[in-house]
Amino acid sequence: MTTFKASLSICGLSQLEASNFLQVSLPTVKAWCSGKYNPPIGVWQQMASLFDQIQEAADGAAEVMDLEGIDPRVYNNIEADIRGNELPTKGAMQAAGAMALLMAIADEYLEGVSG
Repeated sequence: MTTFKASLSICGLSQLEASNFLQVSLPTVKAWCSGKYNPPIGVWQQMASLFDQIQEAADGAAEVMDLEGIDPRVYNNIEADIRGNELPTKGAMQAAGAMALLMAIADEYLEGVSG
């Protein structure tokens, strides 16, 4: 797996979502994912910005989960977003939700271990 393809997974983007988000053709994204061509620095900067936005959404959602608790019945269907700085795709919101859940569970676990 190429680093670019891994970055799409981390950010919750399908190749089609990535082509729309990055405003390039689907064949271009596929070529970057396969390693046939390297994405230009501007693409990496866009992906880094999206990742930062996802982290921010995850941090906020994890704080809410820490304060209000998490219903285990919704573990598999959590999305996170930032009001006023909305994530561009459903996949990115799902990635942020997954990160938030893992962060909140890790915090809860570490508190239990150290308590």
